[in-house]
This record gives sequence, C-alpha cells and structure tokens, in this order.
Amino acid sequence: MTEESYTSGTSFVDNEEPVKENYNKARRVYRGLFVTNQGVQINADLNGAYQILKKAFPIKWDRGCVLHPIVVSMA
Repeated sequence: MTEESYTSGTSFVDNEEPVKENYNKARRVYRGLFVTNQGVQINADLNGAYQILKKAFPIKWDRGCVLHPIVVSMA
C-alpha cells in the first residue's frame, strides 16, 4: 500500500515527481482527462496510476522503456 496524494495533479508524461510543489489541479480538465505541460492529453486515471507506481517504486522512470511486471508480496 502507498499514499496517493498529488498523483492526480502531477504529470507522469512530463516526468514530474508527485509532490506538492508540482501539483496543479487545473491540468485535470475533467474526470478522465489530464493535460500535460506540453498539451498532451492522457487519460487522468492512467496518469494517476503511473504516478502511484512512481511513489511505490522509486526508481528512475524512463518513458522510453518497456515495463516488466513483477509480483510483489503484500504479506
């Protein structure tokens, strides 16, 4: 489990860290649509999910790489 604050108002596409300093709720145009700093439109839930992953697994995230799923034990 991880804390999800600032994940819906920060941009995964722009490689922003999900922290208060980067948070801008105006980029979440409406439910389901997020607009990046460069004007790229992305599904808001997908952007938030990627930002939550970024918080849960603090590694160097490169949008050009393919993510390989791993099994994480929650027990």
